[in-house]
Amino acid sequence: MNYQEVISFVRENPVCAIATTEGDQPRARLFLAVLFDGDDRIYFSTGSMKKVHAQIVANKKIELCFWKPDYSQTLRITGNIEIVDDRAKKQKLLDEREYLKAFNSNADDPRFVLLRVPHGSASYWSMESNMREGEAEAVTF
Repeated sequence: MNYQEVISFVRENPVCAIATTEGDQPRARLFLAVLFDGDDRIYFSTGSMKKVHAQIVANKKIELCFWKPDYSQTLRITGNIEIVDDRAKKQKLLDEREYLKAFNSNADDPRFVLLRVPHGSASYWSMESNMREGEAEAVTF
């Protein structure tokens, strides 16, 4: 397994669960990953008014779980997430994603936050490896 295989898996299965913490309470919700051409990092967007933003600001550690639609394989990524100030990438998302229209197509809107996972560790899970989680090969990026 290599990092390009991880990126391919995310490209084919972009919906994931993202886990953060609020104090000592884990919080999980679904997100849609974004991959930009020419950039091999995983991105997300959120709003600064949302609890998930406050949780990320307080603790950058996250875990992601992507899965195939038939649930035959999942991909777990553990890492830190960072806030990215890239107006061009923000504008591209605002132009392409209908669900982001609340930000009035304005990449300078301070409520619109772009997030990226710059480094981390990724490993796969399947039913065949279910009882051997500790043996899962990991890719560090």
